[in-house]
Amino acid sequence: MRQSDSAAWYGYLADPRVIEHTSIPELTPALVETMVAHELDGYLAGTSCRWALADANDRLVGTCGFSNWSLPHSHAELVYDLAPVYWGRGVMRAAVHQVLDWAFTNAGFNRVHAFVMTTNVASIRLLEAVG
Repeated sequence: MRQSDSAAWYGYLADPRVIEHTSIPELTPALVETMVAHELDGYLAGTSCRWALADANDRLVGTCGFSNWSLPHSHAELVYDLAPVYWGRGVMRAAVHQVLDWAFTNAGFNRVHAFVMTTNVASIRLLEAVG
């Protein structure tokens, strides 16, 4: 992710459909800028690793990666979000496969977990599909 991704991230996170079945609060552009800065700080601290998913014009359309990364315990929480225009195209399934492969092959994780609200049927299906 780049700090310049803030506007695009806010653009789709502000869509009520995106955050409807999540614990994400109502957002402001300033809060999303802070969230991007937090992600960038997490890279440096080794506490998170969230990749940007971009379209052909290099515009952010989603994110996928890990938060709550515990290096001593070799585990992290899988997190992801995607602009609605890309829903149902297999984009996030491919991204999750890639980041899980990286986690277990390169980063040495021994566990990855995800928290999903029981009403978030699409996310539950995604997690079941990727095992």
